[in-house]
Amino acid sequence: MRVEIKEVKACRNGAFGNFLLRGQQSALITVSLKKNDTVAEYSATVFHELMHLWVTILRGKGFRCTNIKEHKFVYAAEDFVLKMAKKHLRPKRTPK
Repeated sequence: MRVEIKEVKACRNGAFGNFLLRGQQSALITVSLKKNDTVAEYSATVFHELMHLWVTILRGKGFRCTNIKEHKFVYAAEDFVLKMAKKHLRPKRTPK
């Protein structure tokens, strides 16, 4: 699937980002520059929207879940990735 990421001044609904399926093999993720001030917020928004896109694709293949469960899954995945990043990207201490 081809995913295009587009930066906009602000999303219409005041969100940090949105995604839109353009067909079977194309999707658009819009990221609000107004809401995402830092690189960390920007990357978290892109990851968040990619996770929503993935769940939407799974729903098309028969996966069933409510919007509440979808958001619980997305937030849990974000937490997991952040914990792994902190663990593996932490600067190594050099011996004195």
